Amino acid sequence: MRSSLLSRHCRALFFALVALGAWPANPARAETALDISAEITRLRSRLAANSAQEQHCLAGATQPVWTASLATDLKALRERASQAAADGKSDEAQRWRELARKAETLEARAAVNARSGAELFQSQQIGLDCLDRFGGEREALRASLELALADPVAYAASLCEAREHGRTMLQRDLLRLFDQSRALVTQWKQAPGGISLGEPALALKVNLDALRRHHTAALESEPARALADPVLRAAEALIAAADSAERERMAVARLSTAREDGERRQALLERNDAGRLAKSYAGTAEQLLTRRPDPPEFIRTGTALPGAGGTP
Repeated sequence: MRSSLLSRHCRALFFALVALGAWPANPARAETALDISAEITRLRSRLAANSAQEQHCLAGATQPVWTASLATDLKALRERASQAAADGKSDEAQRWRELARKAETLEARAAVNARSGAELFQSQQIGLDCLDRFGGEREALRASLELALADPVAYAASLCEAREHGRTMLQRDLLRLFDQSRALVTQWKQAPGGISLGEPALALKVNLDALRRHHTAALESEPARALADPVLRAAEALIAAADSAERERMAVARLSTAREDGERRQALLERNDAGRLAKSYAGTAEQLLTRRPDPPEFIRTGTALPGAGGTP
């Protein structure tokens, strides 16, 4: 019963937005903005909460650190002040001795507060973990907010599909993108070095962008992002590999026509660098595509979805 009511509500919202979006008058655009304003408020609230959590996490990793160089500088100052106190006139010697005592106190404090190299490395790792932990959600929420502001009709359709079908449609499109990426990896292995795979990679990019736009609301969910991440990253790596391979071919062409030694060396460096990147990106994509994105247990009716009850 609840599912049918939700379905009717989504269809009503979607068709209302379509009708209002097609209406040329300014009041219609204002009313469209009002219809989606609750979702925009929700997205902004989640982005603010995400930023606050990230900053709280980073606060533990970015405390002020007394470095070894500071302790060294203070030691040098203390020694210089002591020497000046011994060599200077009586009226100046007292001031130099006071400065030496202050430098000694600061040096001792720096030694107590200084962190070891292992602690500094751990602090850096904590900071990177914080950025990684909250970065995926921030990017997903920002993409949803940008779509909701730029194209309310498209975001409403994405939101309704996520609420009606859970992640079933996302799963279907991920499998298509997975198969397309695997086919491109196979082509990559079989193609001679001179054959360009730029056109298949461009088609892959079009489908990747379309999937992200169509399922932007579903990707607000952490389980959905965990499912989609390997496939999306693999597609991105293949696109980057195709771009690097194209740069490699251009460098080879310049190398064959170069007349000066400097020009040949530059073209050779660019060819080698681009070729290395192309192989690295393609290898990364192949590793990410070792497992099909089969639907795990969380893809089922009743899982919390964007804007549903219990979802912030």
